[in-house]
Amino acid sequence: MSHEAWIAGLRWEDLPEPVQHQARRCLKDIVATAAGALALPAAGPIERLVAAQFGAGPAPMLFRGPMTTLAGAAFGNALRIDGLDCHDGFRLNKGHAGATVVPVLLAAATLRTVSGAELLAALVAGYEIALRAGLALHATYAPAYHGSGAWAALGAAAAGAHLLGIPADELDAVLGAAEYHGPMAPILRCTVHPSIVKDGAGAGALSAGMALAMHAQGLSGLPSLFTYEPKGRKQVSSLGKDWLILKQYFKLYPTCRWTHAPVEGVARLRAQHGFTAADVERVEVESFAETATLMTFPPKDSDGAQYCLPWAVAAMLVDGELGVDQVLPGRLGDSAIVEMGRRVVFRQADDLQARFPAECLARVRVFLKNGRTLAGPTLGARGDYTDPASDGELDAKFSRLAARTLGAGPARALGEVLDTLNRRPAADLLSLLTPGGRA
Repeated sequence: MSHEAWIAGLRWEDLPEPVQHQARRCLKDIVATAAGALALPAAGPIERLVAAQFGAGPAPMLFRGPMTTLAGAAFGNALRIDGLDCHDGFRLNKGHAGATVVPVLLAAATLRTVSGAELLAALVAGYEIALRAGLALHATYAPAYHGSGAWAALGAAAAGAHLLGIPADELDAVLGAAEYHGPMAPILRCTVHPSIVKDGAGAGALSAGMALAMHAQGLSGLPSLFTYEPKGRKQVSSLGKDWLILKQYFKLYPTCRWTHAPVEGVARLRAQHGFTAADVERVEVESFAETATLMTFPPKDSDGAQYCLPWAVAAMLVDGELGVDQVLPGRLGDSAIVEMGRRVVFRQADDLQARFPAECLARVRVFLKNGRTLAGPTLGARGDYTDPASDGELDAKFSRLAARTLGAGPARALGEVLDTLNRRPAADLLSLLTPGGRA
């Protein structure tokens, strides 16, 4: 079966139960991040930007902001979600599908009456295509390392095309248009110089949204990498057999994934040995080379805090937690965290480099002022499919993020709809995501 026929014909009831379960988890995680992102300083300017540049339409900025066009909602919601770095990801692509796919999916859902099951099936199609696009794109253009929007755009277009009922024989050209207009997204420049452009999710969603809008006007794209490039054709040959969505990871902290293993390393050592931040002389982190791009310190804004290894480690040591509060501007001048962060150093470890990106590992050593040295084991971050976060942990994450900005009652109602979406019309969810919506 061709990838176009697979995308167009995918049905919820035909998906394996683990894939169905994971689809609900992925959607809930992205919606949680969308709610939490309302607390970011950039959220308001993004909403005003969308209103000024895209005008009115049927698709909402999620929870707050204007009703706008398909492309405008796709761009604005993806940019805002990507602004809070706690959404799901895929280790082998060193990036994220959901922050691009879900905003396009939800915007497209406003254009047709669909069931929740149809929306979830489209999400699965989007993730499977996005993740394969990333593997193909990175293999084709190596050693260039493109941010997620460059490849997730194809998955976002696939999700929207499935939901909008675009015929299979017209579908690859839509993917091709999304790919052609996708961002270059030099992500390692952004980790050194943090910015709200983050991992390119906004640009990728915009290119996907515009590809769908072009199709609606009879404007055709061109063949996608899945038909034109050998490595693309190879990737889609396993559709429906190897479910890449099952290999997603889920973040427990709102910072770059590369900081998570060091953060958990120092948290474990502190729990084992009972020291405080005041007892620490310095912390040495060993990991793969790309982690060195996260050393811009002290951070100047929330984006900088989320892309900063010393800040993440220091915040965990000083506060005993690493959540949204620790990456908002109100904490960036905290003298205790800044002082602790200046004592965090990084060293590249060749053995861990050889295992990246298949594994995302680190080890830490904590040097105490009393002369003791505490060495942690080599470990990865929790939440990966090899060390998964439980449904309970993800539910708790959802509640923290959603209740913070929406309120406890609306957060509970939203969670219930997400958990039962496959038995509901998609409108039940869209009504709660629309500004002013009610359960």
